[in-house]
Amino acid sequence: MMFYLSKIVWGLFQPSSLIIVLFAAGAVLARSGRHRPGTRLLAAGAVLYAVLGFTPLATWVMAPLELNAKASAAKNLDGAAGIIVLGGAIESATSLGGDAPHLNESGDRMVEALRLAARYPSLPVFFSGGKADLFPREDRDSEAALALRFFGAFNLVPPRLRFEDRSRNTYENAVEAASELQPKPGQKWILVTSAFHMPRARALFEAQGFEVLARPVDFRTNGFDGWWRPFPRASEGLRRLDLVAKEWVGIAVAWASGQLSPRRSF
Repeated sequence: MMFYLSKIVWGLFQPSSLIIVLFAAGAVLARSGRHRPGTRLLAAGAVLYAVLGFTPLATWVMAPLELNAKASAAKNLDGAAGIIVLGGAIESATSLGGDAPHLNESGDRMVEALRLAARYPSLPVFFSGGKADLFPREDRDSEAALALRFFGAFNLVPPRLRFEDRSRNTYENAVEAASELQPKPGQKWILVTSAFHMPRARALFEAQGFEVLARPVDFRTNGFDGWWRPFPRASEGLRRLDLVAKEWVGIAVAWASGQLSPRRSF
């Protein structure tokens, strides 16, 4: 129930959606004769669109997470028990594309998994990802099924490649991975995910008993270098802001609900 509620609430209140809500509410009030409040809401929507879309605000909010990920990245991966790759990088295959899985902007996760698998040929690879859609379609493959096809094209196949297809978010990734892999004290697991996502993912996996060797990829910023640089298109700024705002909200929710390890801090 909480999964569906969180999807609905976030869909309505993420930054880009709030702008649409303001414009829609302003237009309704203006058409109903309440011109002053309607105009104010329309103006507020226009200001937020400009500020959130064009200014480097999204970069300022994302940079701390990526700097945290860089600082915590493991320098030595020797002695690891295995490689864990989190979903979120594969889009559904389409018939127009020959039914091949398509990587999205987080595709570095999959590329890094292949690089690590080649570098450490004795390590098992575990992929975690199910169907995260609010209304999943029965005829649509889970992300794990698509990952099996993607990795299979590079000869990374079972039994070395393992997976779970039940998780729908990062907390469930950690819970399902722990159930499947049964991490033991002293074992170290390489965790591959996007840099902005690594702090939360690492904390959630540690809370499930994993000793994590962080392998962040898919860096979207250069830290605070170029902190003044605006976005050329509002859609780019809003896209990044939606992404990183969701991450910070996820951290807050995980902390408030007791999902994080008590010894872990950000």
